[in-house]
Amino acid sequence: MASDDVFRPELARSVAHNPLPTIPENNPEDSITLVLFYQYLEPLWTKKEHRGAMAAITDLGNKHGIKGRGRCAPEGLNCTLSGTAQAVRDFCLGLRAWNKIFEETDFKLTDGLPRANGFKSFGLRKVDELVGYGLSGEKAPELSSKTSVHLEADEYHAMLSDTSTADGVETVIVDVRNTYESAIGHFAPPPGGAKLIDPKMRNSHDFPGWLNKPEVQQELNGKRVMMYCTGGIRCERASALLGEVAAATPGFKPAGVFELRGGIERYLKTYPKGGAWAGKNYLFDRRMAQVPETKGADALAQDLSEGKVRGASCAGCRIPWDTYRGKATCAGRSVYHGNGSGACGVPIILCPQCESASTSGSSNGQELLCELCAEGYAAPSEKPDFAKLRKTAEELKQKRAREEEEEDEKKQQAAADQGDGSGDEKSKKKKAKKEKKEKDKLKGSTE
Repeated sequence: MASDDVFRPELARSVAHNPLPTIPENNPEDSITLVLFYQYLEPLWTKKEHRGAMAAITDLGNKHGIKGRGRCAPEGLNCTLSGTAQAVRDFCLGLRAWNKIFEETDFKLTDGLPRANGFKSFGLRKVDELVGYGLSGEKAPELSSKTSVHLEADEYHAMLSDTSTADGVETVIVDVRNTYESAIGHFAPPPGGAKLIDPKMRNSHDFPGWLNKPEVQQELNGKRVMMYCTGGIRCERASALLGEVAAATPGFKPAGVFELRGGIERYLKTYPKGGAWAGKNYLFDRRMAQVPETKGADALAQDLSEGKVRGASCAGCRIPWDTYRGKATCAGRSVYHGNGSGACGVPIILCPQCESASTSGSSNGQELLCELCAEGYAAPSEKPDFAKLRKTAEELKQKRAREEEEEDEKKQQAAADQGDGSGDEKSKKKKAKKEKKEKDKLKGSTE
């Protein structure tokens, strides 16, 4: 950690299974509190339970005057909500009282925000999956069996900043957000630290295809793979999918997968000057972006001018710019879809001059394209066959178990041979027993 970094250890930890943070003494009376949270669950809610969850959560929100938006799926809940400091806490406690699974939830609260940053209404969408990976239902990789490790903000900071290669293992850090989010801010590890990788996603549906590419697997193989996103939810399924692909692909084995608990949101609160972060954190609420609390405008402008924030430029004139304004979207078509059907449509950055001159996807007669469409990048069309993946993983697991059993038998036999000299007799008995077992099994299958 740089000597001028500020570290707030009290903000570095999850509130899961812990009391919610108390309301600050100096919290302005006319302010609002924002809360971001998600909660996956296994087994999934049944259709009846899903309907019941929709009703219960909506009633709870209305009871406490909560505003905002959420997604409720058979696999859980994902929300960004606002209200008074007390109302938001009462809502979170109400969720815990309604269903004990929410004791595990990492509620990320931000107090003291202007009322203009609050939502105006409450809406809860009934969906098939919380994040649009195209992995709902049986396609979804199991979270309970994944082996990734959640790191707290300071632990994550230490790993991505570590320039030591004493163990000979390299570290890569994967931004699991969309490229238009990464354009205005991302981690910038020090020279010799983790290598940053951008999967070049227009939306989360692109991630399985990216992970399916042999060159990507080669780049991740044998390395520590760190992942991060805004609040942590996208890393949950992404890390599980990585584990599933690795289990079914001989020769592909990362040296551990690590997620940032609480996401960028908590990291920037823990390191108010930014830590190893460059630029801003793109947000989907009315704030639009999160800026390190004590990192001044001059320091942010320096990040931009020195090119520390890659991709932060106006889609019209391409000058360095890091602020999304209005609702301008990419007009790219055939590059993304490959067949000319449908527009790319992701948000694009426009400077004030180009924004005032823009109409219907162009500015001063120039077509406005996102960073990916401008470079002609097409998302991978071939995605993993999830049913085949699981079948292959199970076959490989059984094969390894058989090989381990055979190896153990060889070791036991060798030990017996060197021991009392009766190895030959014991070997004959063991062989006869094994042959009888195989014959009985064959006989049973023919009856």
